[in-house]
Amino acid sequence: MRIMTLVWGILPALLWLLYFYLQDRFPEPPKVVFRVFVFGALAIIPAVIIEMRYVTELWQGAPILSSILVNYGVVATAEELSKLASMVISLEKAKVIDSPVDGLVYGVSAGLGFATLENILYINSFGMQVAPVRAIFSNLAHALFTGVLGYHYARSILLDKKSEIWKGILWAVFLHGSYNFILISGVVSPIWAIVLLAVAFYKVSQVFRRQRRVN
Repeated sequence: MRIMTLVWGILPALLWLLYFYLQDRFPEPPKVVFRVFVFGALAIIPAVIIEMRYVTELWQGAPILSSILVNYGVVATAEELSKLASMVISLEKAKVIDSPVDGLVYGVSAGLGFATLENILYINSFGMQVAPVRAIFSNLAHALFTGVLGYHYARSILLDKKSEIWKGILWAVFLHGSYNFILISGVVSPIWAIVLLAVAFYKVSQVFRRQRRVN
């Protein structure tokens, strides 16, 4: 594996992580954030195992119903649940969540860890031409989708409401599945994937802004 593959796979994700980390007015312990990042990277293993048998359905021109079922019901669900598991496991003994923003940051970290290993695999398979797009959009997508999941995961702990975690899973799967469906199915313009990321980015940014106003 070439050194540039590792650089393009790892460095952009770390820069995105630094960006979101600095948005938090009360930053989380760096060691814990990095641990979640590493566990998020490992979460790709169960996700890939689940997705492998369905990969033939992920191509432009596949039947719409098959594409919807695979993108939402298999890929998005498997990846977001794997990243949620990585968060739960890596944070179990840390006792560091005392606000929803904490969960957002840890969700972003898990998402970017996952994206890092995924990007390395993609670049290694398809070449450096995919690196810039994945550095910007794929990293941001994983960060935002799992960030939303992490936000609701934290609320489920703080409010002692299991409904919050289900809300987070549904939102993360919906956003992730929609993003994948737009890009893979070819039914609508890829511009809509960028619009979706822009809206998600705006909503996540609002969470950080509210934290700064309240505190």
